Amino acid sequence: MEILRTDKSFKKDGVVIENIITIKMDDYIIYVFPGTLSENDILVKYSFMTNRLRTPKHIHWVTDLLMKMQAKKMLTRRFIHCLKLIWNDVRPLNDRSFNSIKNVVEGSDIDLKEFESMNNYGEYSVEFLYVLMKLLAIQEKTNRNDAYMFGQVIDALLEDKLDIFSIVSKAGYNGR
Repeated sequence: MEILRTDKSFKKDGVVIENIITIKMDDYIIYVFPGTLSENDILVKYSFMTNRLRTPKHIHWVTDLLMKMQAKKMLTRRFIHCLKLIWNDVRPLNDRSFNSIKNVVEGSDIDLKEFESMNNYGEYSVEFLYVLMKLLAIQEKTNRNDAYMFGQVIDALLEDKLDIFSIVSKAGYNGR
């Protein structure tokens, strides 16, 4: 993983938005932009070997974890449990500066080497998922201290008897 200051931007409603930080991984690049929902809101986007920016949705990483779980159930559950601990411990951003976000990304709570065999399944690497989850958790908690959606999706993935409909329903929630 390489953390950089780069000049990546996109237009939203005719306004150019410049990124705060860039996180390069093997195949994916994560960009963090200033958001608009709160003073310290961040907007997470990523690209895969192209310049097309995508906004990650819960359903994307949930689907990937379900694929990993089919092949490596216990290891994936252990990884998801680590994600749950991160969700529980994460605190809202005090500011959305390069250094604040860099500290969040670099601060490792788990040894990812333990989970590398999961990289053979699904689309995303565990490193990508780990960094993405940290950023999404911080984004959610920065905007709402009482946020719960991310945590509920993780809880659903940790159920002994998976209910795919329930998981997909929670992950695909669109506020309606």
